[in-house]
Amino acid sequence: MNVYQIILLIYLLVVAGGGVMGYVSAQSIASLIAGLASGVLLAIALWLSFSNPKLGFGMAAIVALALAVFFTMRFLNTGKWMPGGISMILSGLTFILMLVALLRKE
Repeated sequence: MNVYQIILLIYLLVVAGGGVMGYVSAQSIASLIAGLASGVLLAIALWLSFSNPKLGFGMAAIVALALAVFFTMRFLNTGKWMPGGISMILSGLTFILMLVALLRKE
């Protein structure tokens, strides 16, 4: 496992865990479904990254970008750092790191 795969693993655990936390704390079924669905997509991207890094990291970058946009809108609407602002920053950083993983020479 390389450093980018470890970052992706941590990100998918945080995203899926965030969906579960949203359900536990606010009874939000939408948070649970979105968090787990995003976690599954990121798990598939991680799995793909072992055999086809460009495809896996590309897929992860797309998911991270979508989440960054979603949480940016949420943060701008609510002004709350939790979960919108923190998730916006984490997703943006992960997007950038997945782009670096995509563009690196092997």
